[in-house]
Amino acid sequence: MLGLLIYKVIFSMEALIQQIEKDLNNNSLELHNESFFTFFTDEENIIRDAHICHAVLFFNKALQILDDEPDDADREEHVLTGDYFFSQFYKILAIHNEYKVINDVSSISKEITSIKSAYATSDNNPSYTELKSLLFAPLIYLVDNGYAHTSLLQLIDQYIDSINIENLPYITKSSGDNNG
Repeated sequence: MLGLLIYKVIFSMEALIQQIEKDLNNNSLELHNESFFTFFTDEENIIRDAHICHAVLFFNKALQILDDEPDDADREEHVLTGDYFFSQFYKILAIHNEYKVINDVSSISKEITSIKSAYATSDNNPSYTELKSLLFAPLIYLVDNGYAHTSLLQLIDQYIDSINIENLPYITKSSGDNNG
């Protein structure tokens, strides 16, 4: 019970956001305004194991960052920010000996990275369902495995409906060198 209390005090989503903002000193992230961070700030949306939900959210955030193609001047900060979120994923799960989740999410990442790479060199674009998986497979894992409330899937749909998918490198067929 004491361990749970310590986790809630040290690793509440609000505390984690504050620590990230302090560590990164990156005002452009605006995590307090991101719908997925807001979702996991509400404990009603977490069915069990908040630390797993938070860690997987960080992993998904890192993937989202890497899906965004930065200007050359911002490239180093961009990559380091993604790396920071990945490191938080591993750190939180390692503290709790959640090696199965690390393995599961790493496998998911490997699979979606392969699919994204295939689309980057193909004339085809992913279907809506496949795009949902490419962008949010780690978060979908949380719902599928009983960690997060199913309303997360509705939030994912809202997000996909609100973005311009033409900006994704594997849709625009961009190679990451800003030459298209």
